[in-house]
Amino acid sequence: MSYTSSCGSYGIPGPVGPTGPTGPAGATGPAGATGATGATGATGPQGPTGATGAQGIQGIQGIQGIQGVPGDDGDPGAPGATGATGPAGPQGLQGVAGVDGAGNRTAEAKITDGAVQDLATSTPWVIAATSVGTQLKCSIMAQPNDRIRVDLGMLYSGTRFMDLALLDSAGSIAIYSASGTSSPLSEGNPEFYPSTSFSRASSGTLFTVTSAHIDTLGRATVALAQQGTGAGRVYAFSGYPWRMVLTNLGPAPAPTAMTIAQTGTALSGYIKNAPPGVALAGSDVTGAFRYLGAGSFTVGTGTPDSNYVLPITRYPHTRGTLTSSQSSYSVTFGTDATDFQLRLNYQTAGYLRLWVDGRPLTDLVQAIPGTTAGSTHLFTITLGVSKPRVIRIDTSTMPFGGVHIPPTATLWMPPQPSKRALVLGDSLSGGSSMNVGGGMGTWFARCMTMLGYEDNWQEGIGGTGYITAGTAVVFGSRVTDDVVAHSPDTVFVWGGYNDNGGSQPAIGTAADSVFSAIKTGLPNAVIYVIGCWSPSGSPASSLTNTDNTLKASAATAQLPFISPITGSIYDGTGALVATHGPWITGTGRVGATTGSGNADIYIGTDAIHPTDAGHAYIARRIYAAVKELGG
Repeated sequence: MSYTSSCGSYGIPGPVGPTGPTGPAGATGPAGATGATGATGATGPQGPTGATGAQGIQGIQGIQGIQGVPGDDGDPGAPGATGATGPAGPQGLQGVAGVDGAGNRTAEAKITDGAVQDLATSTPWVIAATSVGTQLKCSIMAQPNDRIRVDLGMLYSGTRFMDLALLDSAGSIAIYSASGTSSPLSEGNPEFYPSTSFSRASSGTLFTVTSAHIDTLGRATVALAQQGTGAGRVYAFSGYPWRMVLTNLGPAPAPTAMTIAQTGTALSGYIKNAPPGVALAGSDVTGAFRYLGAGSFTVGTGTPDSNYVLPITRYPHTRGTLTSSQSSYSVTFGTDATDFQLRLNYQTAGYLRLWVDGRPLTDLVQAIPGTTAGSTHLFTITLGVSKPRVIRIDTSTMPFGGVHIPPTATLWMPPQPSKRALVLGDSLSGGSSMNVGGGMGTWFARCMTMLGYEDNWQEGIGGTGYITAGTAVVFGSRVTDDVVAHSPDTVFVWGGYNDNGGSQPAIGTAADSVFSAIKTGLPNAVIYVIGCWSPSGSPASSLTNTDNTLKASAATAQLPFISPITGSIYDGTGALVATHGPWITGTGRVGATTGSGNADIYIGTDAIHPTDAGHAYIARRIYAAVKELGG
């Protein structure tokens, strides 16, 4: 076969030539597919441990697991070591001062060295002595103003006149007991009169020491003085010892005197410490007073009211001319004055009670003995020796104008008491005409003193209750401004008597609201509910029903409840804690006694309100109930 091209024909192909040499290797082709996994080989020998690697970063904390079921209590561990003493707590309330007693210093002289022979004759008065010259006397450590009581035991006979005498610092007779002066009675002390024809009665002898009576060793000395030239013996030997015991009673409790006068002119040179807010004049200064039981003290307007303050922290929170909506309060201050003058505006319903260093002068508040109502009076109170004291004045219906003190004295503010108590109530707490001193004379002030409170806010308004407004408003309308706003630590709510004629469901609903509002506003306060009052040991069913309604509301609110009608005491769970019996027994009253119970003395002539004795009694009953509840 031949091929033809444009250039010519091709010839027949020749035979195949020999194979050429192998060419260079081509590029590696792509990897083939992975073959099937072979069988696992035998484990080789363990290699050496590698070096420890660096610590890794801490992982994120895992979610806390669900708490397991508590296990059984383990055995008590061994007591731990006693911890270090903690810092001292705040100073507690000052307790009521005790009466003179076992803590008094005493000294005794027992003289037995004399022979049985007459006393030395003497026309002038001299100190009696034994036959060997030992003076019949006794000494005791003392300071100015201390009171020294003398108890003498001796056997005597004859016609001598005798008396007890306080010696001066040099050992000479200074004061005779019978006369109280440096001059003796002509026949001495009647207790030692030398005659068997008269009966004699012995009384205690008391001397008040001054600096002139104290010797260089700090002692005051009392001796037996005698006078006369006739026969006379005082036995002072082993068979008939002569004994004298001296007791140092300390200074007389302040105050030692009080007077009041209708005047605005203080003692010469005295400095007026005016209430804060009152305009100052001349040497006046603003006094450092602390008010208790009330706040928002407001200065009046016009003359003389612009010189006085009164509180307005009780409904309706108003200030009139020399009056205010809150009559009861206390004012307290510290001073080292020997005396001071309380500046007040006299009101016919004005009362006060004075405390000195935690000790009340009287149990009841006393009517202020003024002259003309609406006039400035100065009440001068003498304290005796100058020393630091804390003065407290409880008052009702008294516009306060400050305190005048001597120019050498100082006045300062005592610390705020650590606890505050408050009562929301009616006239049982706010006072009535059956007791003296209005709200300052009721059970509340007495009971709070027993419980250790000084700052006591009396927020009772007569005629009111849970659903009864009287001439004011119901309890619920006063909770915010008259209770919560004052931040008390302890609250008493006592009402219901004025509500007992109303609907029990309405009383219960109103009480629920009051208790809830107080608990919400004062979550840390201790709250006590006192049930319905009954002035008789045979209470009407409406009173008993009201008491039960309030008990149920207190249990719902988880508040402790105290029933005056039954005397039963319930805790916040509604459980009965104790039963002390009805507060009032019998059906009588003052002026119409029946002899059937304590109502004869505790219920006033209006057959409703407690007397002063009644309030003192109620204070004890409430105190006992609070203590049952752990208060």
